[in-house]
Amino acid sequence: MKKTLFFISTLFSINQAFADGDYHYYVDLTAVNNDKLTIKLVPPDMTESETVFMFPAMVPGTYDVYDFGRFVSDFKAEGKNGQTITVTKLDKNSYKLSPANAIKEISYVVEDTWDTDIKEKVVFEPGGSNIEEGKNFSLNTHCFFGYFKNKIESKFILEITKPKGFYASTSLTDLNSGDTKDVLSVFNYHALVDSPIMYTKPDTTSIQIGKSQILISVYSPNHVLTSEFIARNLKELLFAQAEYLGGELPIDKYAFLFYFTDKASLSGASGALEHSYSSFYFLPEADTAAIAQEVRDVSAHEFFHIVTPLSIHSKEIGDFDFNNPQMSKHLWLYEGLTEYAAHHMQVKTGLIEYDAFLEVMIEKMKNARDNYNDTVPFTVMSKYALDKYKKQYNNVYEKGALIGMSLDIMLRYYSNGNYGTQELMKDLAKKYGKTTSFDDDQLFNDIEKLTYKEIRYFLDNYVAGPKPLPYKDIFAMVGINYTDKKVEEKITLGGISVGYNPATNHLVVVNTNKLDAFGKKLKFKEEDEIITFNNRKLTLDNIKDILGGYMQNAKTGDKLVIEVLRKDKKGNESLKTLKAKVKPVKVTETDILELNEKATEQQIIARKTWLGIN
Repeated sequence: MKKTLFFISTLFSINQAFADGDYHYYVDLTAVNNDKLTIKLVPPDMTESETVFMFPAMVPGTYDVYDFGRFVSDFKAEGKNGQTITVTKLDKNSYKLSPANAIKEISYVVEDTWDTDIKEKVVFEPGGSNIEEGKNFSLNTHCFFGYFKNKIESKFILEITKPKGFYASTSLTDLNSGDTKDVLSVFNYHALVDSPIMYTKPDTTSIQIGKSQILISVYSPNHVLTSEFIARNLKELLFAQAEYLGGELPIDKYAFLFYFTDKASLSGASGALEHSYSSFYFLPEADTAAIAQEVRDVSAHEFFHIVTPLSIHSKEIGDFDFNNPQMSKHLWLYEGLTEYAAHHMQVKTGLIEYDAFLEVMIEKMKNARDNYNDTVPFTVMSKYALDKYKKQYNNVYEKGALIGMSLDIMLRYYSNGNYGTQELMKDLAKKYGKTTSFDDDQLFNDIEKLTYKEIRYFLDNYVAGPKPLPYKDIFAMVGINYTDKKVEEKITLGGISVGYNPATNHLVVVNTNKLDAFGKKLKFKEEDEIITFNNRKLTLDNIKDILGGYMQNAKTGDKLVIEVLRKDKKGNESLKTLKAKVKPVKVTETDILELNEKATEQQIIARKTWLGIN
């Protein structure tokens, strides 16, 4: 059953009074001009003669300085009784205003980030904004609303005029909704930035998970995907997450906001951005069968952020500085352990088999080794992820998850199966909680007090130190033999890396750096769009069937014919046929995991509590 979910109170009076200390913002979504909106602000009363108005340089979860003030133009300030307000632009994100105590109204124009002409630093879409007149308004609030430097803790009230029939999907509960106007309020700027809003004609479905009310809101331009489908896809996952977190979800309300695109993105990527009580998704508008597991995996990761950083966070996160951000040393905890839990939860609760889970971990080992510098201590990389080690940041999803896995295995081994990272997170959440931030330098001490001296040694040497993770020793604790490398002959697809182009619905060769002898014989080129594979049209829906069948059944000497769409240097497209006879090539396999049939009782207990197998 589809229905709107969150609390809607009685219709409001447009002339209702607001406290003098509040920010009162006005936005008219029916007055779009060239993908831009005019924002008006009646500011809180001020006694200062001079003030600074700011837009954020960075927001939590993005781990990149985007300077959102770049998308603001025509910034003006009107004085009371016709008084002149002097406006001086200080930098990309801030304006000095004087006299501050005479400001009557501020106005400015904001353009969206999804199709902007500003290309110098493209904003990853889940952290950006979309102004699509009459169709969709994706309001990541930090893109539209600024704050006065010394008044970040004041209340923010948003009065939003909307097209008739549009609905505000959000986790915010302080919402007065009418046919053409909404009023939303939050208690400070941190809470505002933490609360994205998606306006569109409603396609919403609600799920009740214990005491938790879950909103799923979907915008799919061609109506390929619906909230009902996403809800069915996520319901089992959410019940599993509740089980993994001890029987219930630690939130009363949560909103999943999904924007599915039928065009290529400016960033060239898709994904999601987490918030304390919601998450925003920008994903390709693919067929339901093709998108289902991706939605599950991404949603599981973002949803687990209700644990970190909602209940466990450092001072750098708890007191986030939007214009001079400081990074915590513990991204392995925020992103790494969250990524690990998103996958481990699925095997622990029976959503996937243990071998599928291990394949995910093996892929992360390969990615961490092949793409990142393993000699940089993870705490150092985290601290300087915005500058010196910016290119190493994405390792939080690879080695960061593997640190979480290693920690979980060790805890289960030393506790005889009674304690793992699930229990550690609960204990840390009890110690700190939503309102208390930990000190970066104290975290390892606190973890040691809750666990074992061997855990402290691991954290000091393999997280804060330069040593590579000791996979052989770690996996031995759960009765699994680890082999780092072996060579054997295998039939391959040529060593290509394949991606997906949502604009054409074709699979694309995205990387040929590791072409093997067979791939060179086929003469693949990057950006080849694969049309047919042995005379069968290749799509996201049948890729596993066609390519998996080839890998299992192909024999030496069989013919392989692949039809691709290829662009020449001038951008002209033409069909090319790639042919070769199948021939095995020597393949170096790395990171091989095999169950140890002679595992000890302690190892078997740890393995059972970790993977659910003897």
